[in-house]
Amino acid sequence: MLRRWAAGVGTLRPFLLGVVLGGLAVARLTMDRPAAPQVGQPESRPAAPPSGDWSPPEYLAYSGWHYLRVDDNGWSTGPVGSYRDLDARLDRQDPSVQEILIPVFPTVFVPTMDDKAYYNAILASDIRPGDKVLVVGTGSGADAWVAWLKSQSLIRVVELNPVAVVNARTTARIAGFPIRAVVGDITRVQLPEDFRDFDYVLWNMPFLEPAGGLEECLYHDGDTGPLLKAFLERLPSLLKRGGKAILLNTPHAAEYFRLPGATSRPDGSCTLYVVPNP
Repeated sequence: MLRRWAAGVGTLRPFLLGVVLGGLAVARLTMDRPAAPQVGQPESRPAAPPSGDWSPPEYLAYSGWHYLRVDDNGWSTGPVGSYRDLDARLDRQDPSVQEILIPVFPTVFVPTMDDKAYYNAILASDIRPGDKVLVVGTGSGADAWVAWLKSQSLIRVVELNPVAVVNARTTARIAGFPIRAVVGDITRVQLPEDFRDFDYVLWNMPFLEPAGGLEECLYHDGDTGPLLKAFLERLPSLLKRGGKAILLNTPHAAEYFRLPGATSRPDGSCTLYVVPNP
């Protein structure tokens, strides 16, 4: 009996030691782990770094967002500023003014006030609710938004840059309007059956500019306008009878717009062209 009890103690001793050591480990982990917040109490947050700002320097200067606005002075745009400016502007947006804040993704054309004539022409056009509108090369979706303000209907888009398509879809989601996009070159992409008989076709075009001007620009159409010429050949198949195209290019493109009923209006370094489909 005594031998059996001693054998039992010998077997039990490692077990008891394991329990004690395990208990100490659990206690240590419990002490190291921050206590869970009580119900109804705010969770504690780590202290801010000594600099007072966690963000990288570029976020202090530029947030990558732009505002798009339409008021009594027409269309306007500009960078929002830092992420702090964006946060403040979101808090003070005036619901009585037509304005949205949109991100502009890398590689996507940034809307600028240099193109104001194009956007104001869309606003001044006779696009009516329900009209069928195609926007070519929409970039961030800035002109798709303005077109929707007039048509209040699905905006169709053809855009070469797939990142820009995502950007335009993001803008549409923010502004709350429907969009249908096709990725491809408007001069040769195969379009869906419903991408025809448009009331309006809109395009802030890559600019035709003589050598020495914009040859290093991503949105340059050379000094002979190969893209412009190919587009004008396809344009009649896009417009319905009586439809119109509103296009922005340079004064150097004028020789290619000698079409029946076409008009042009210089605006600074750009020229606005309106091409009807008789």
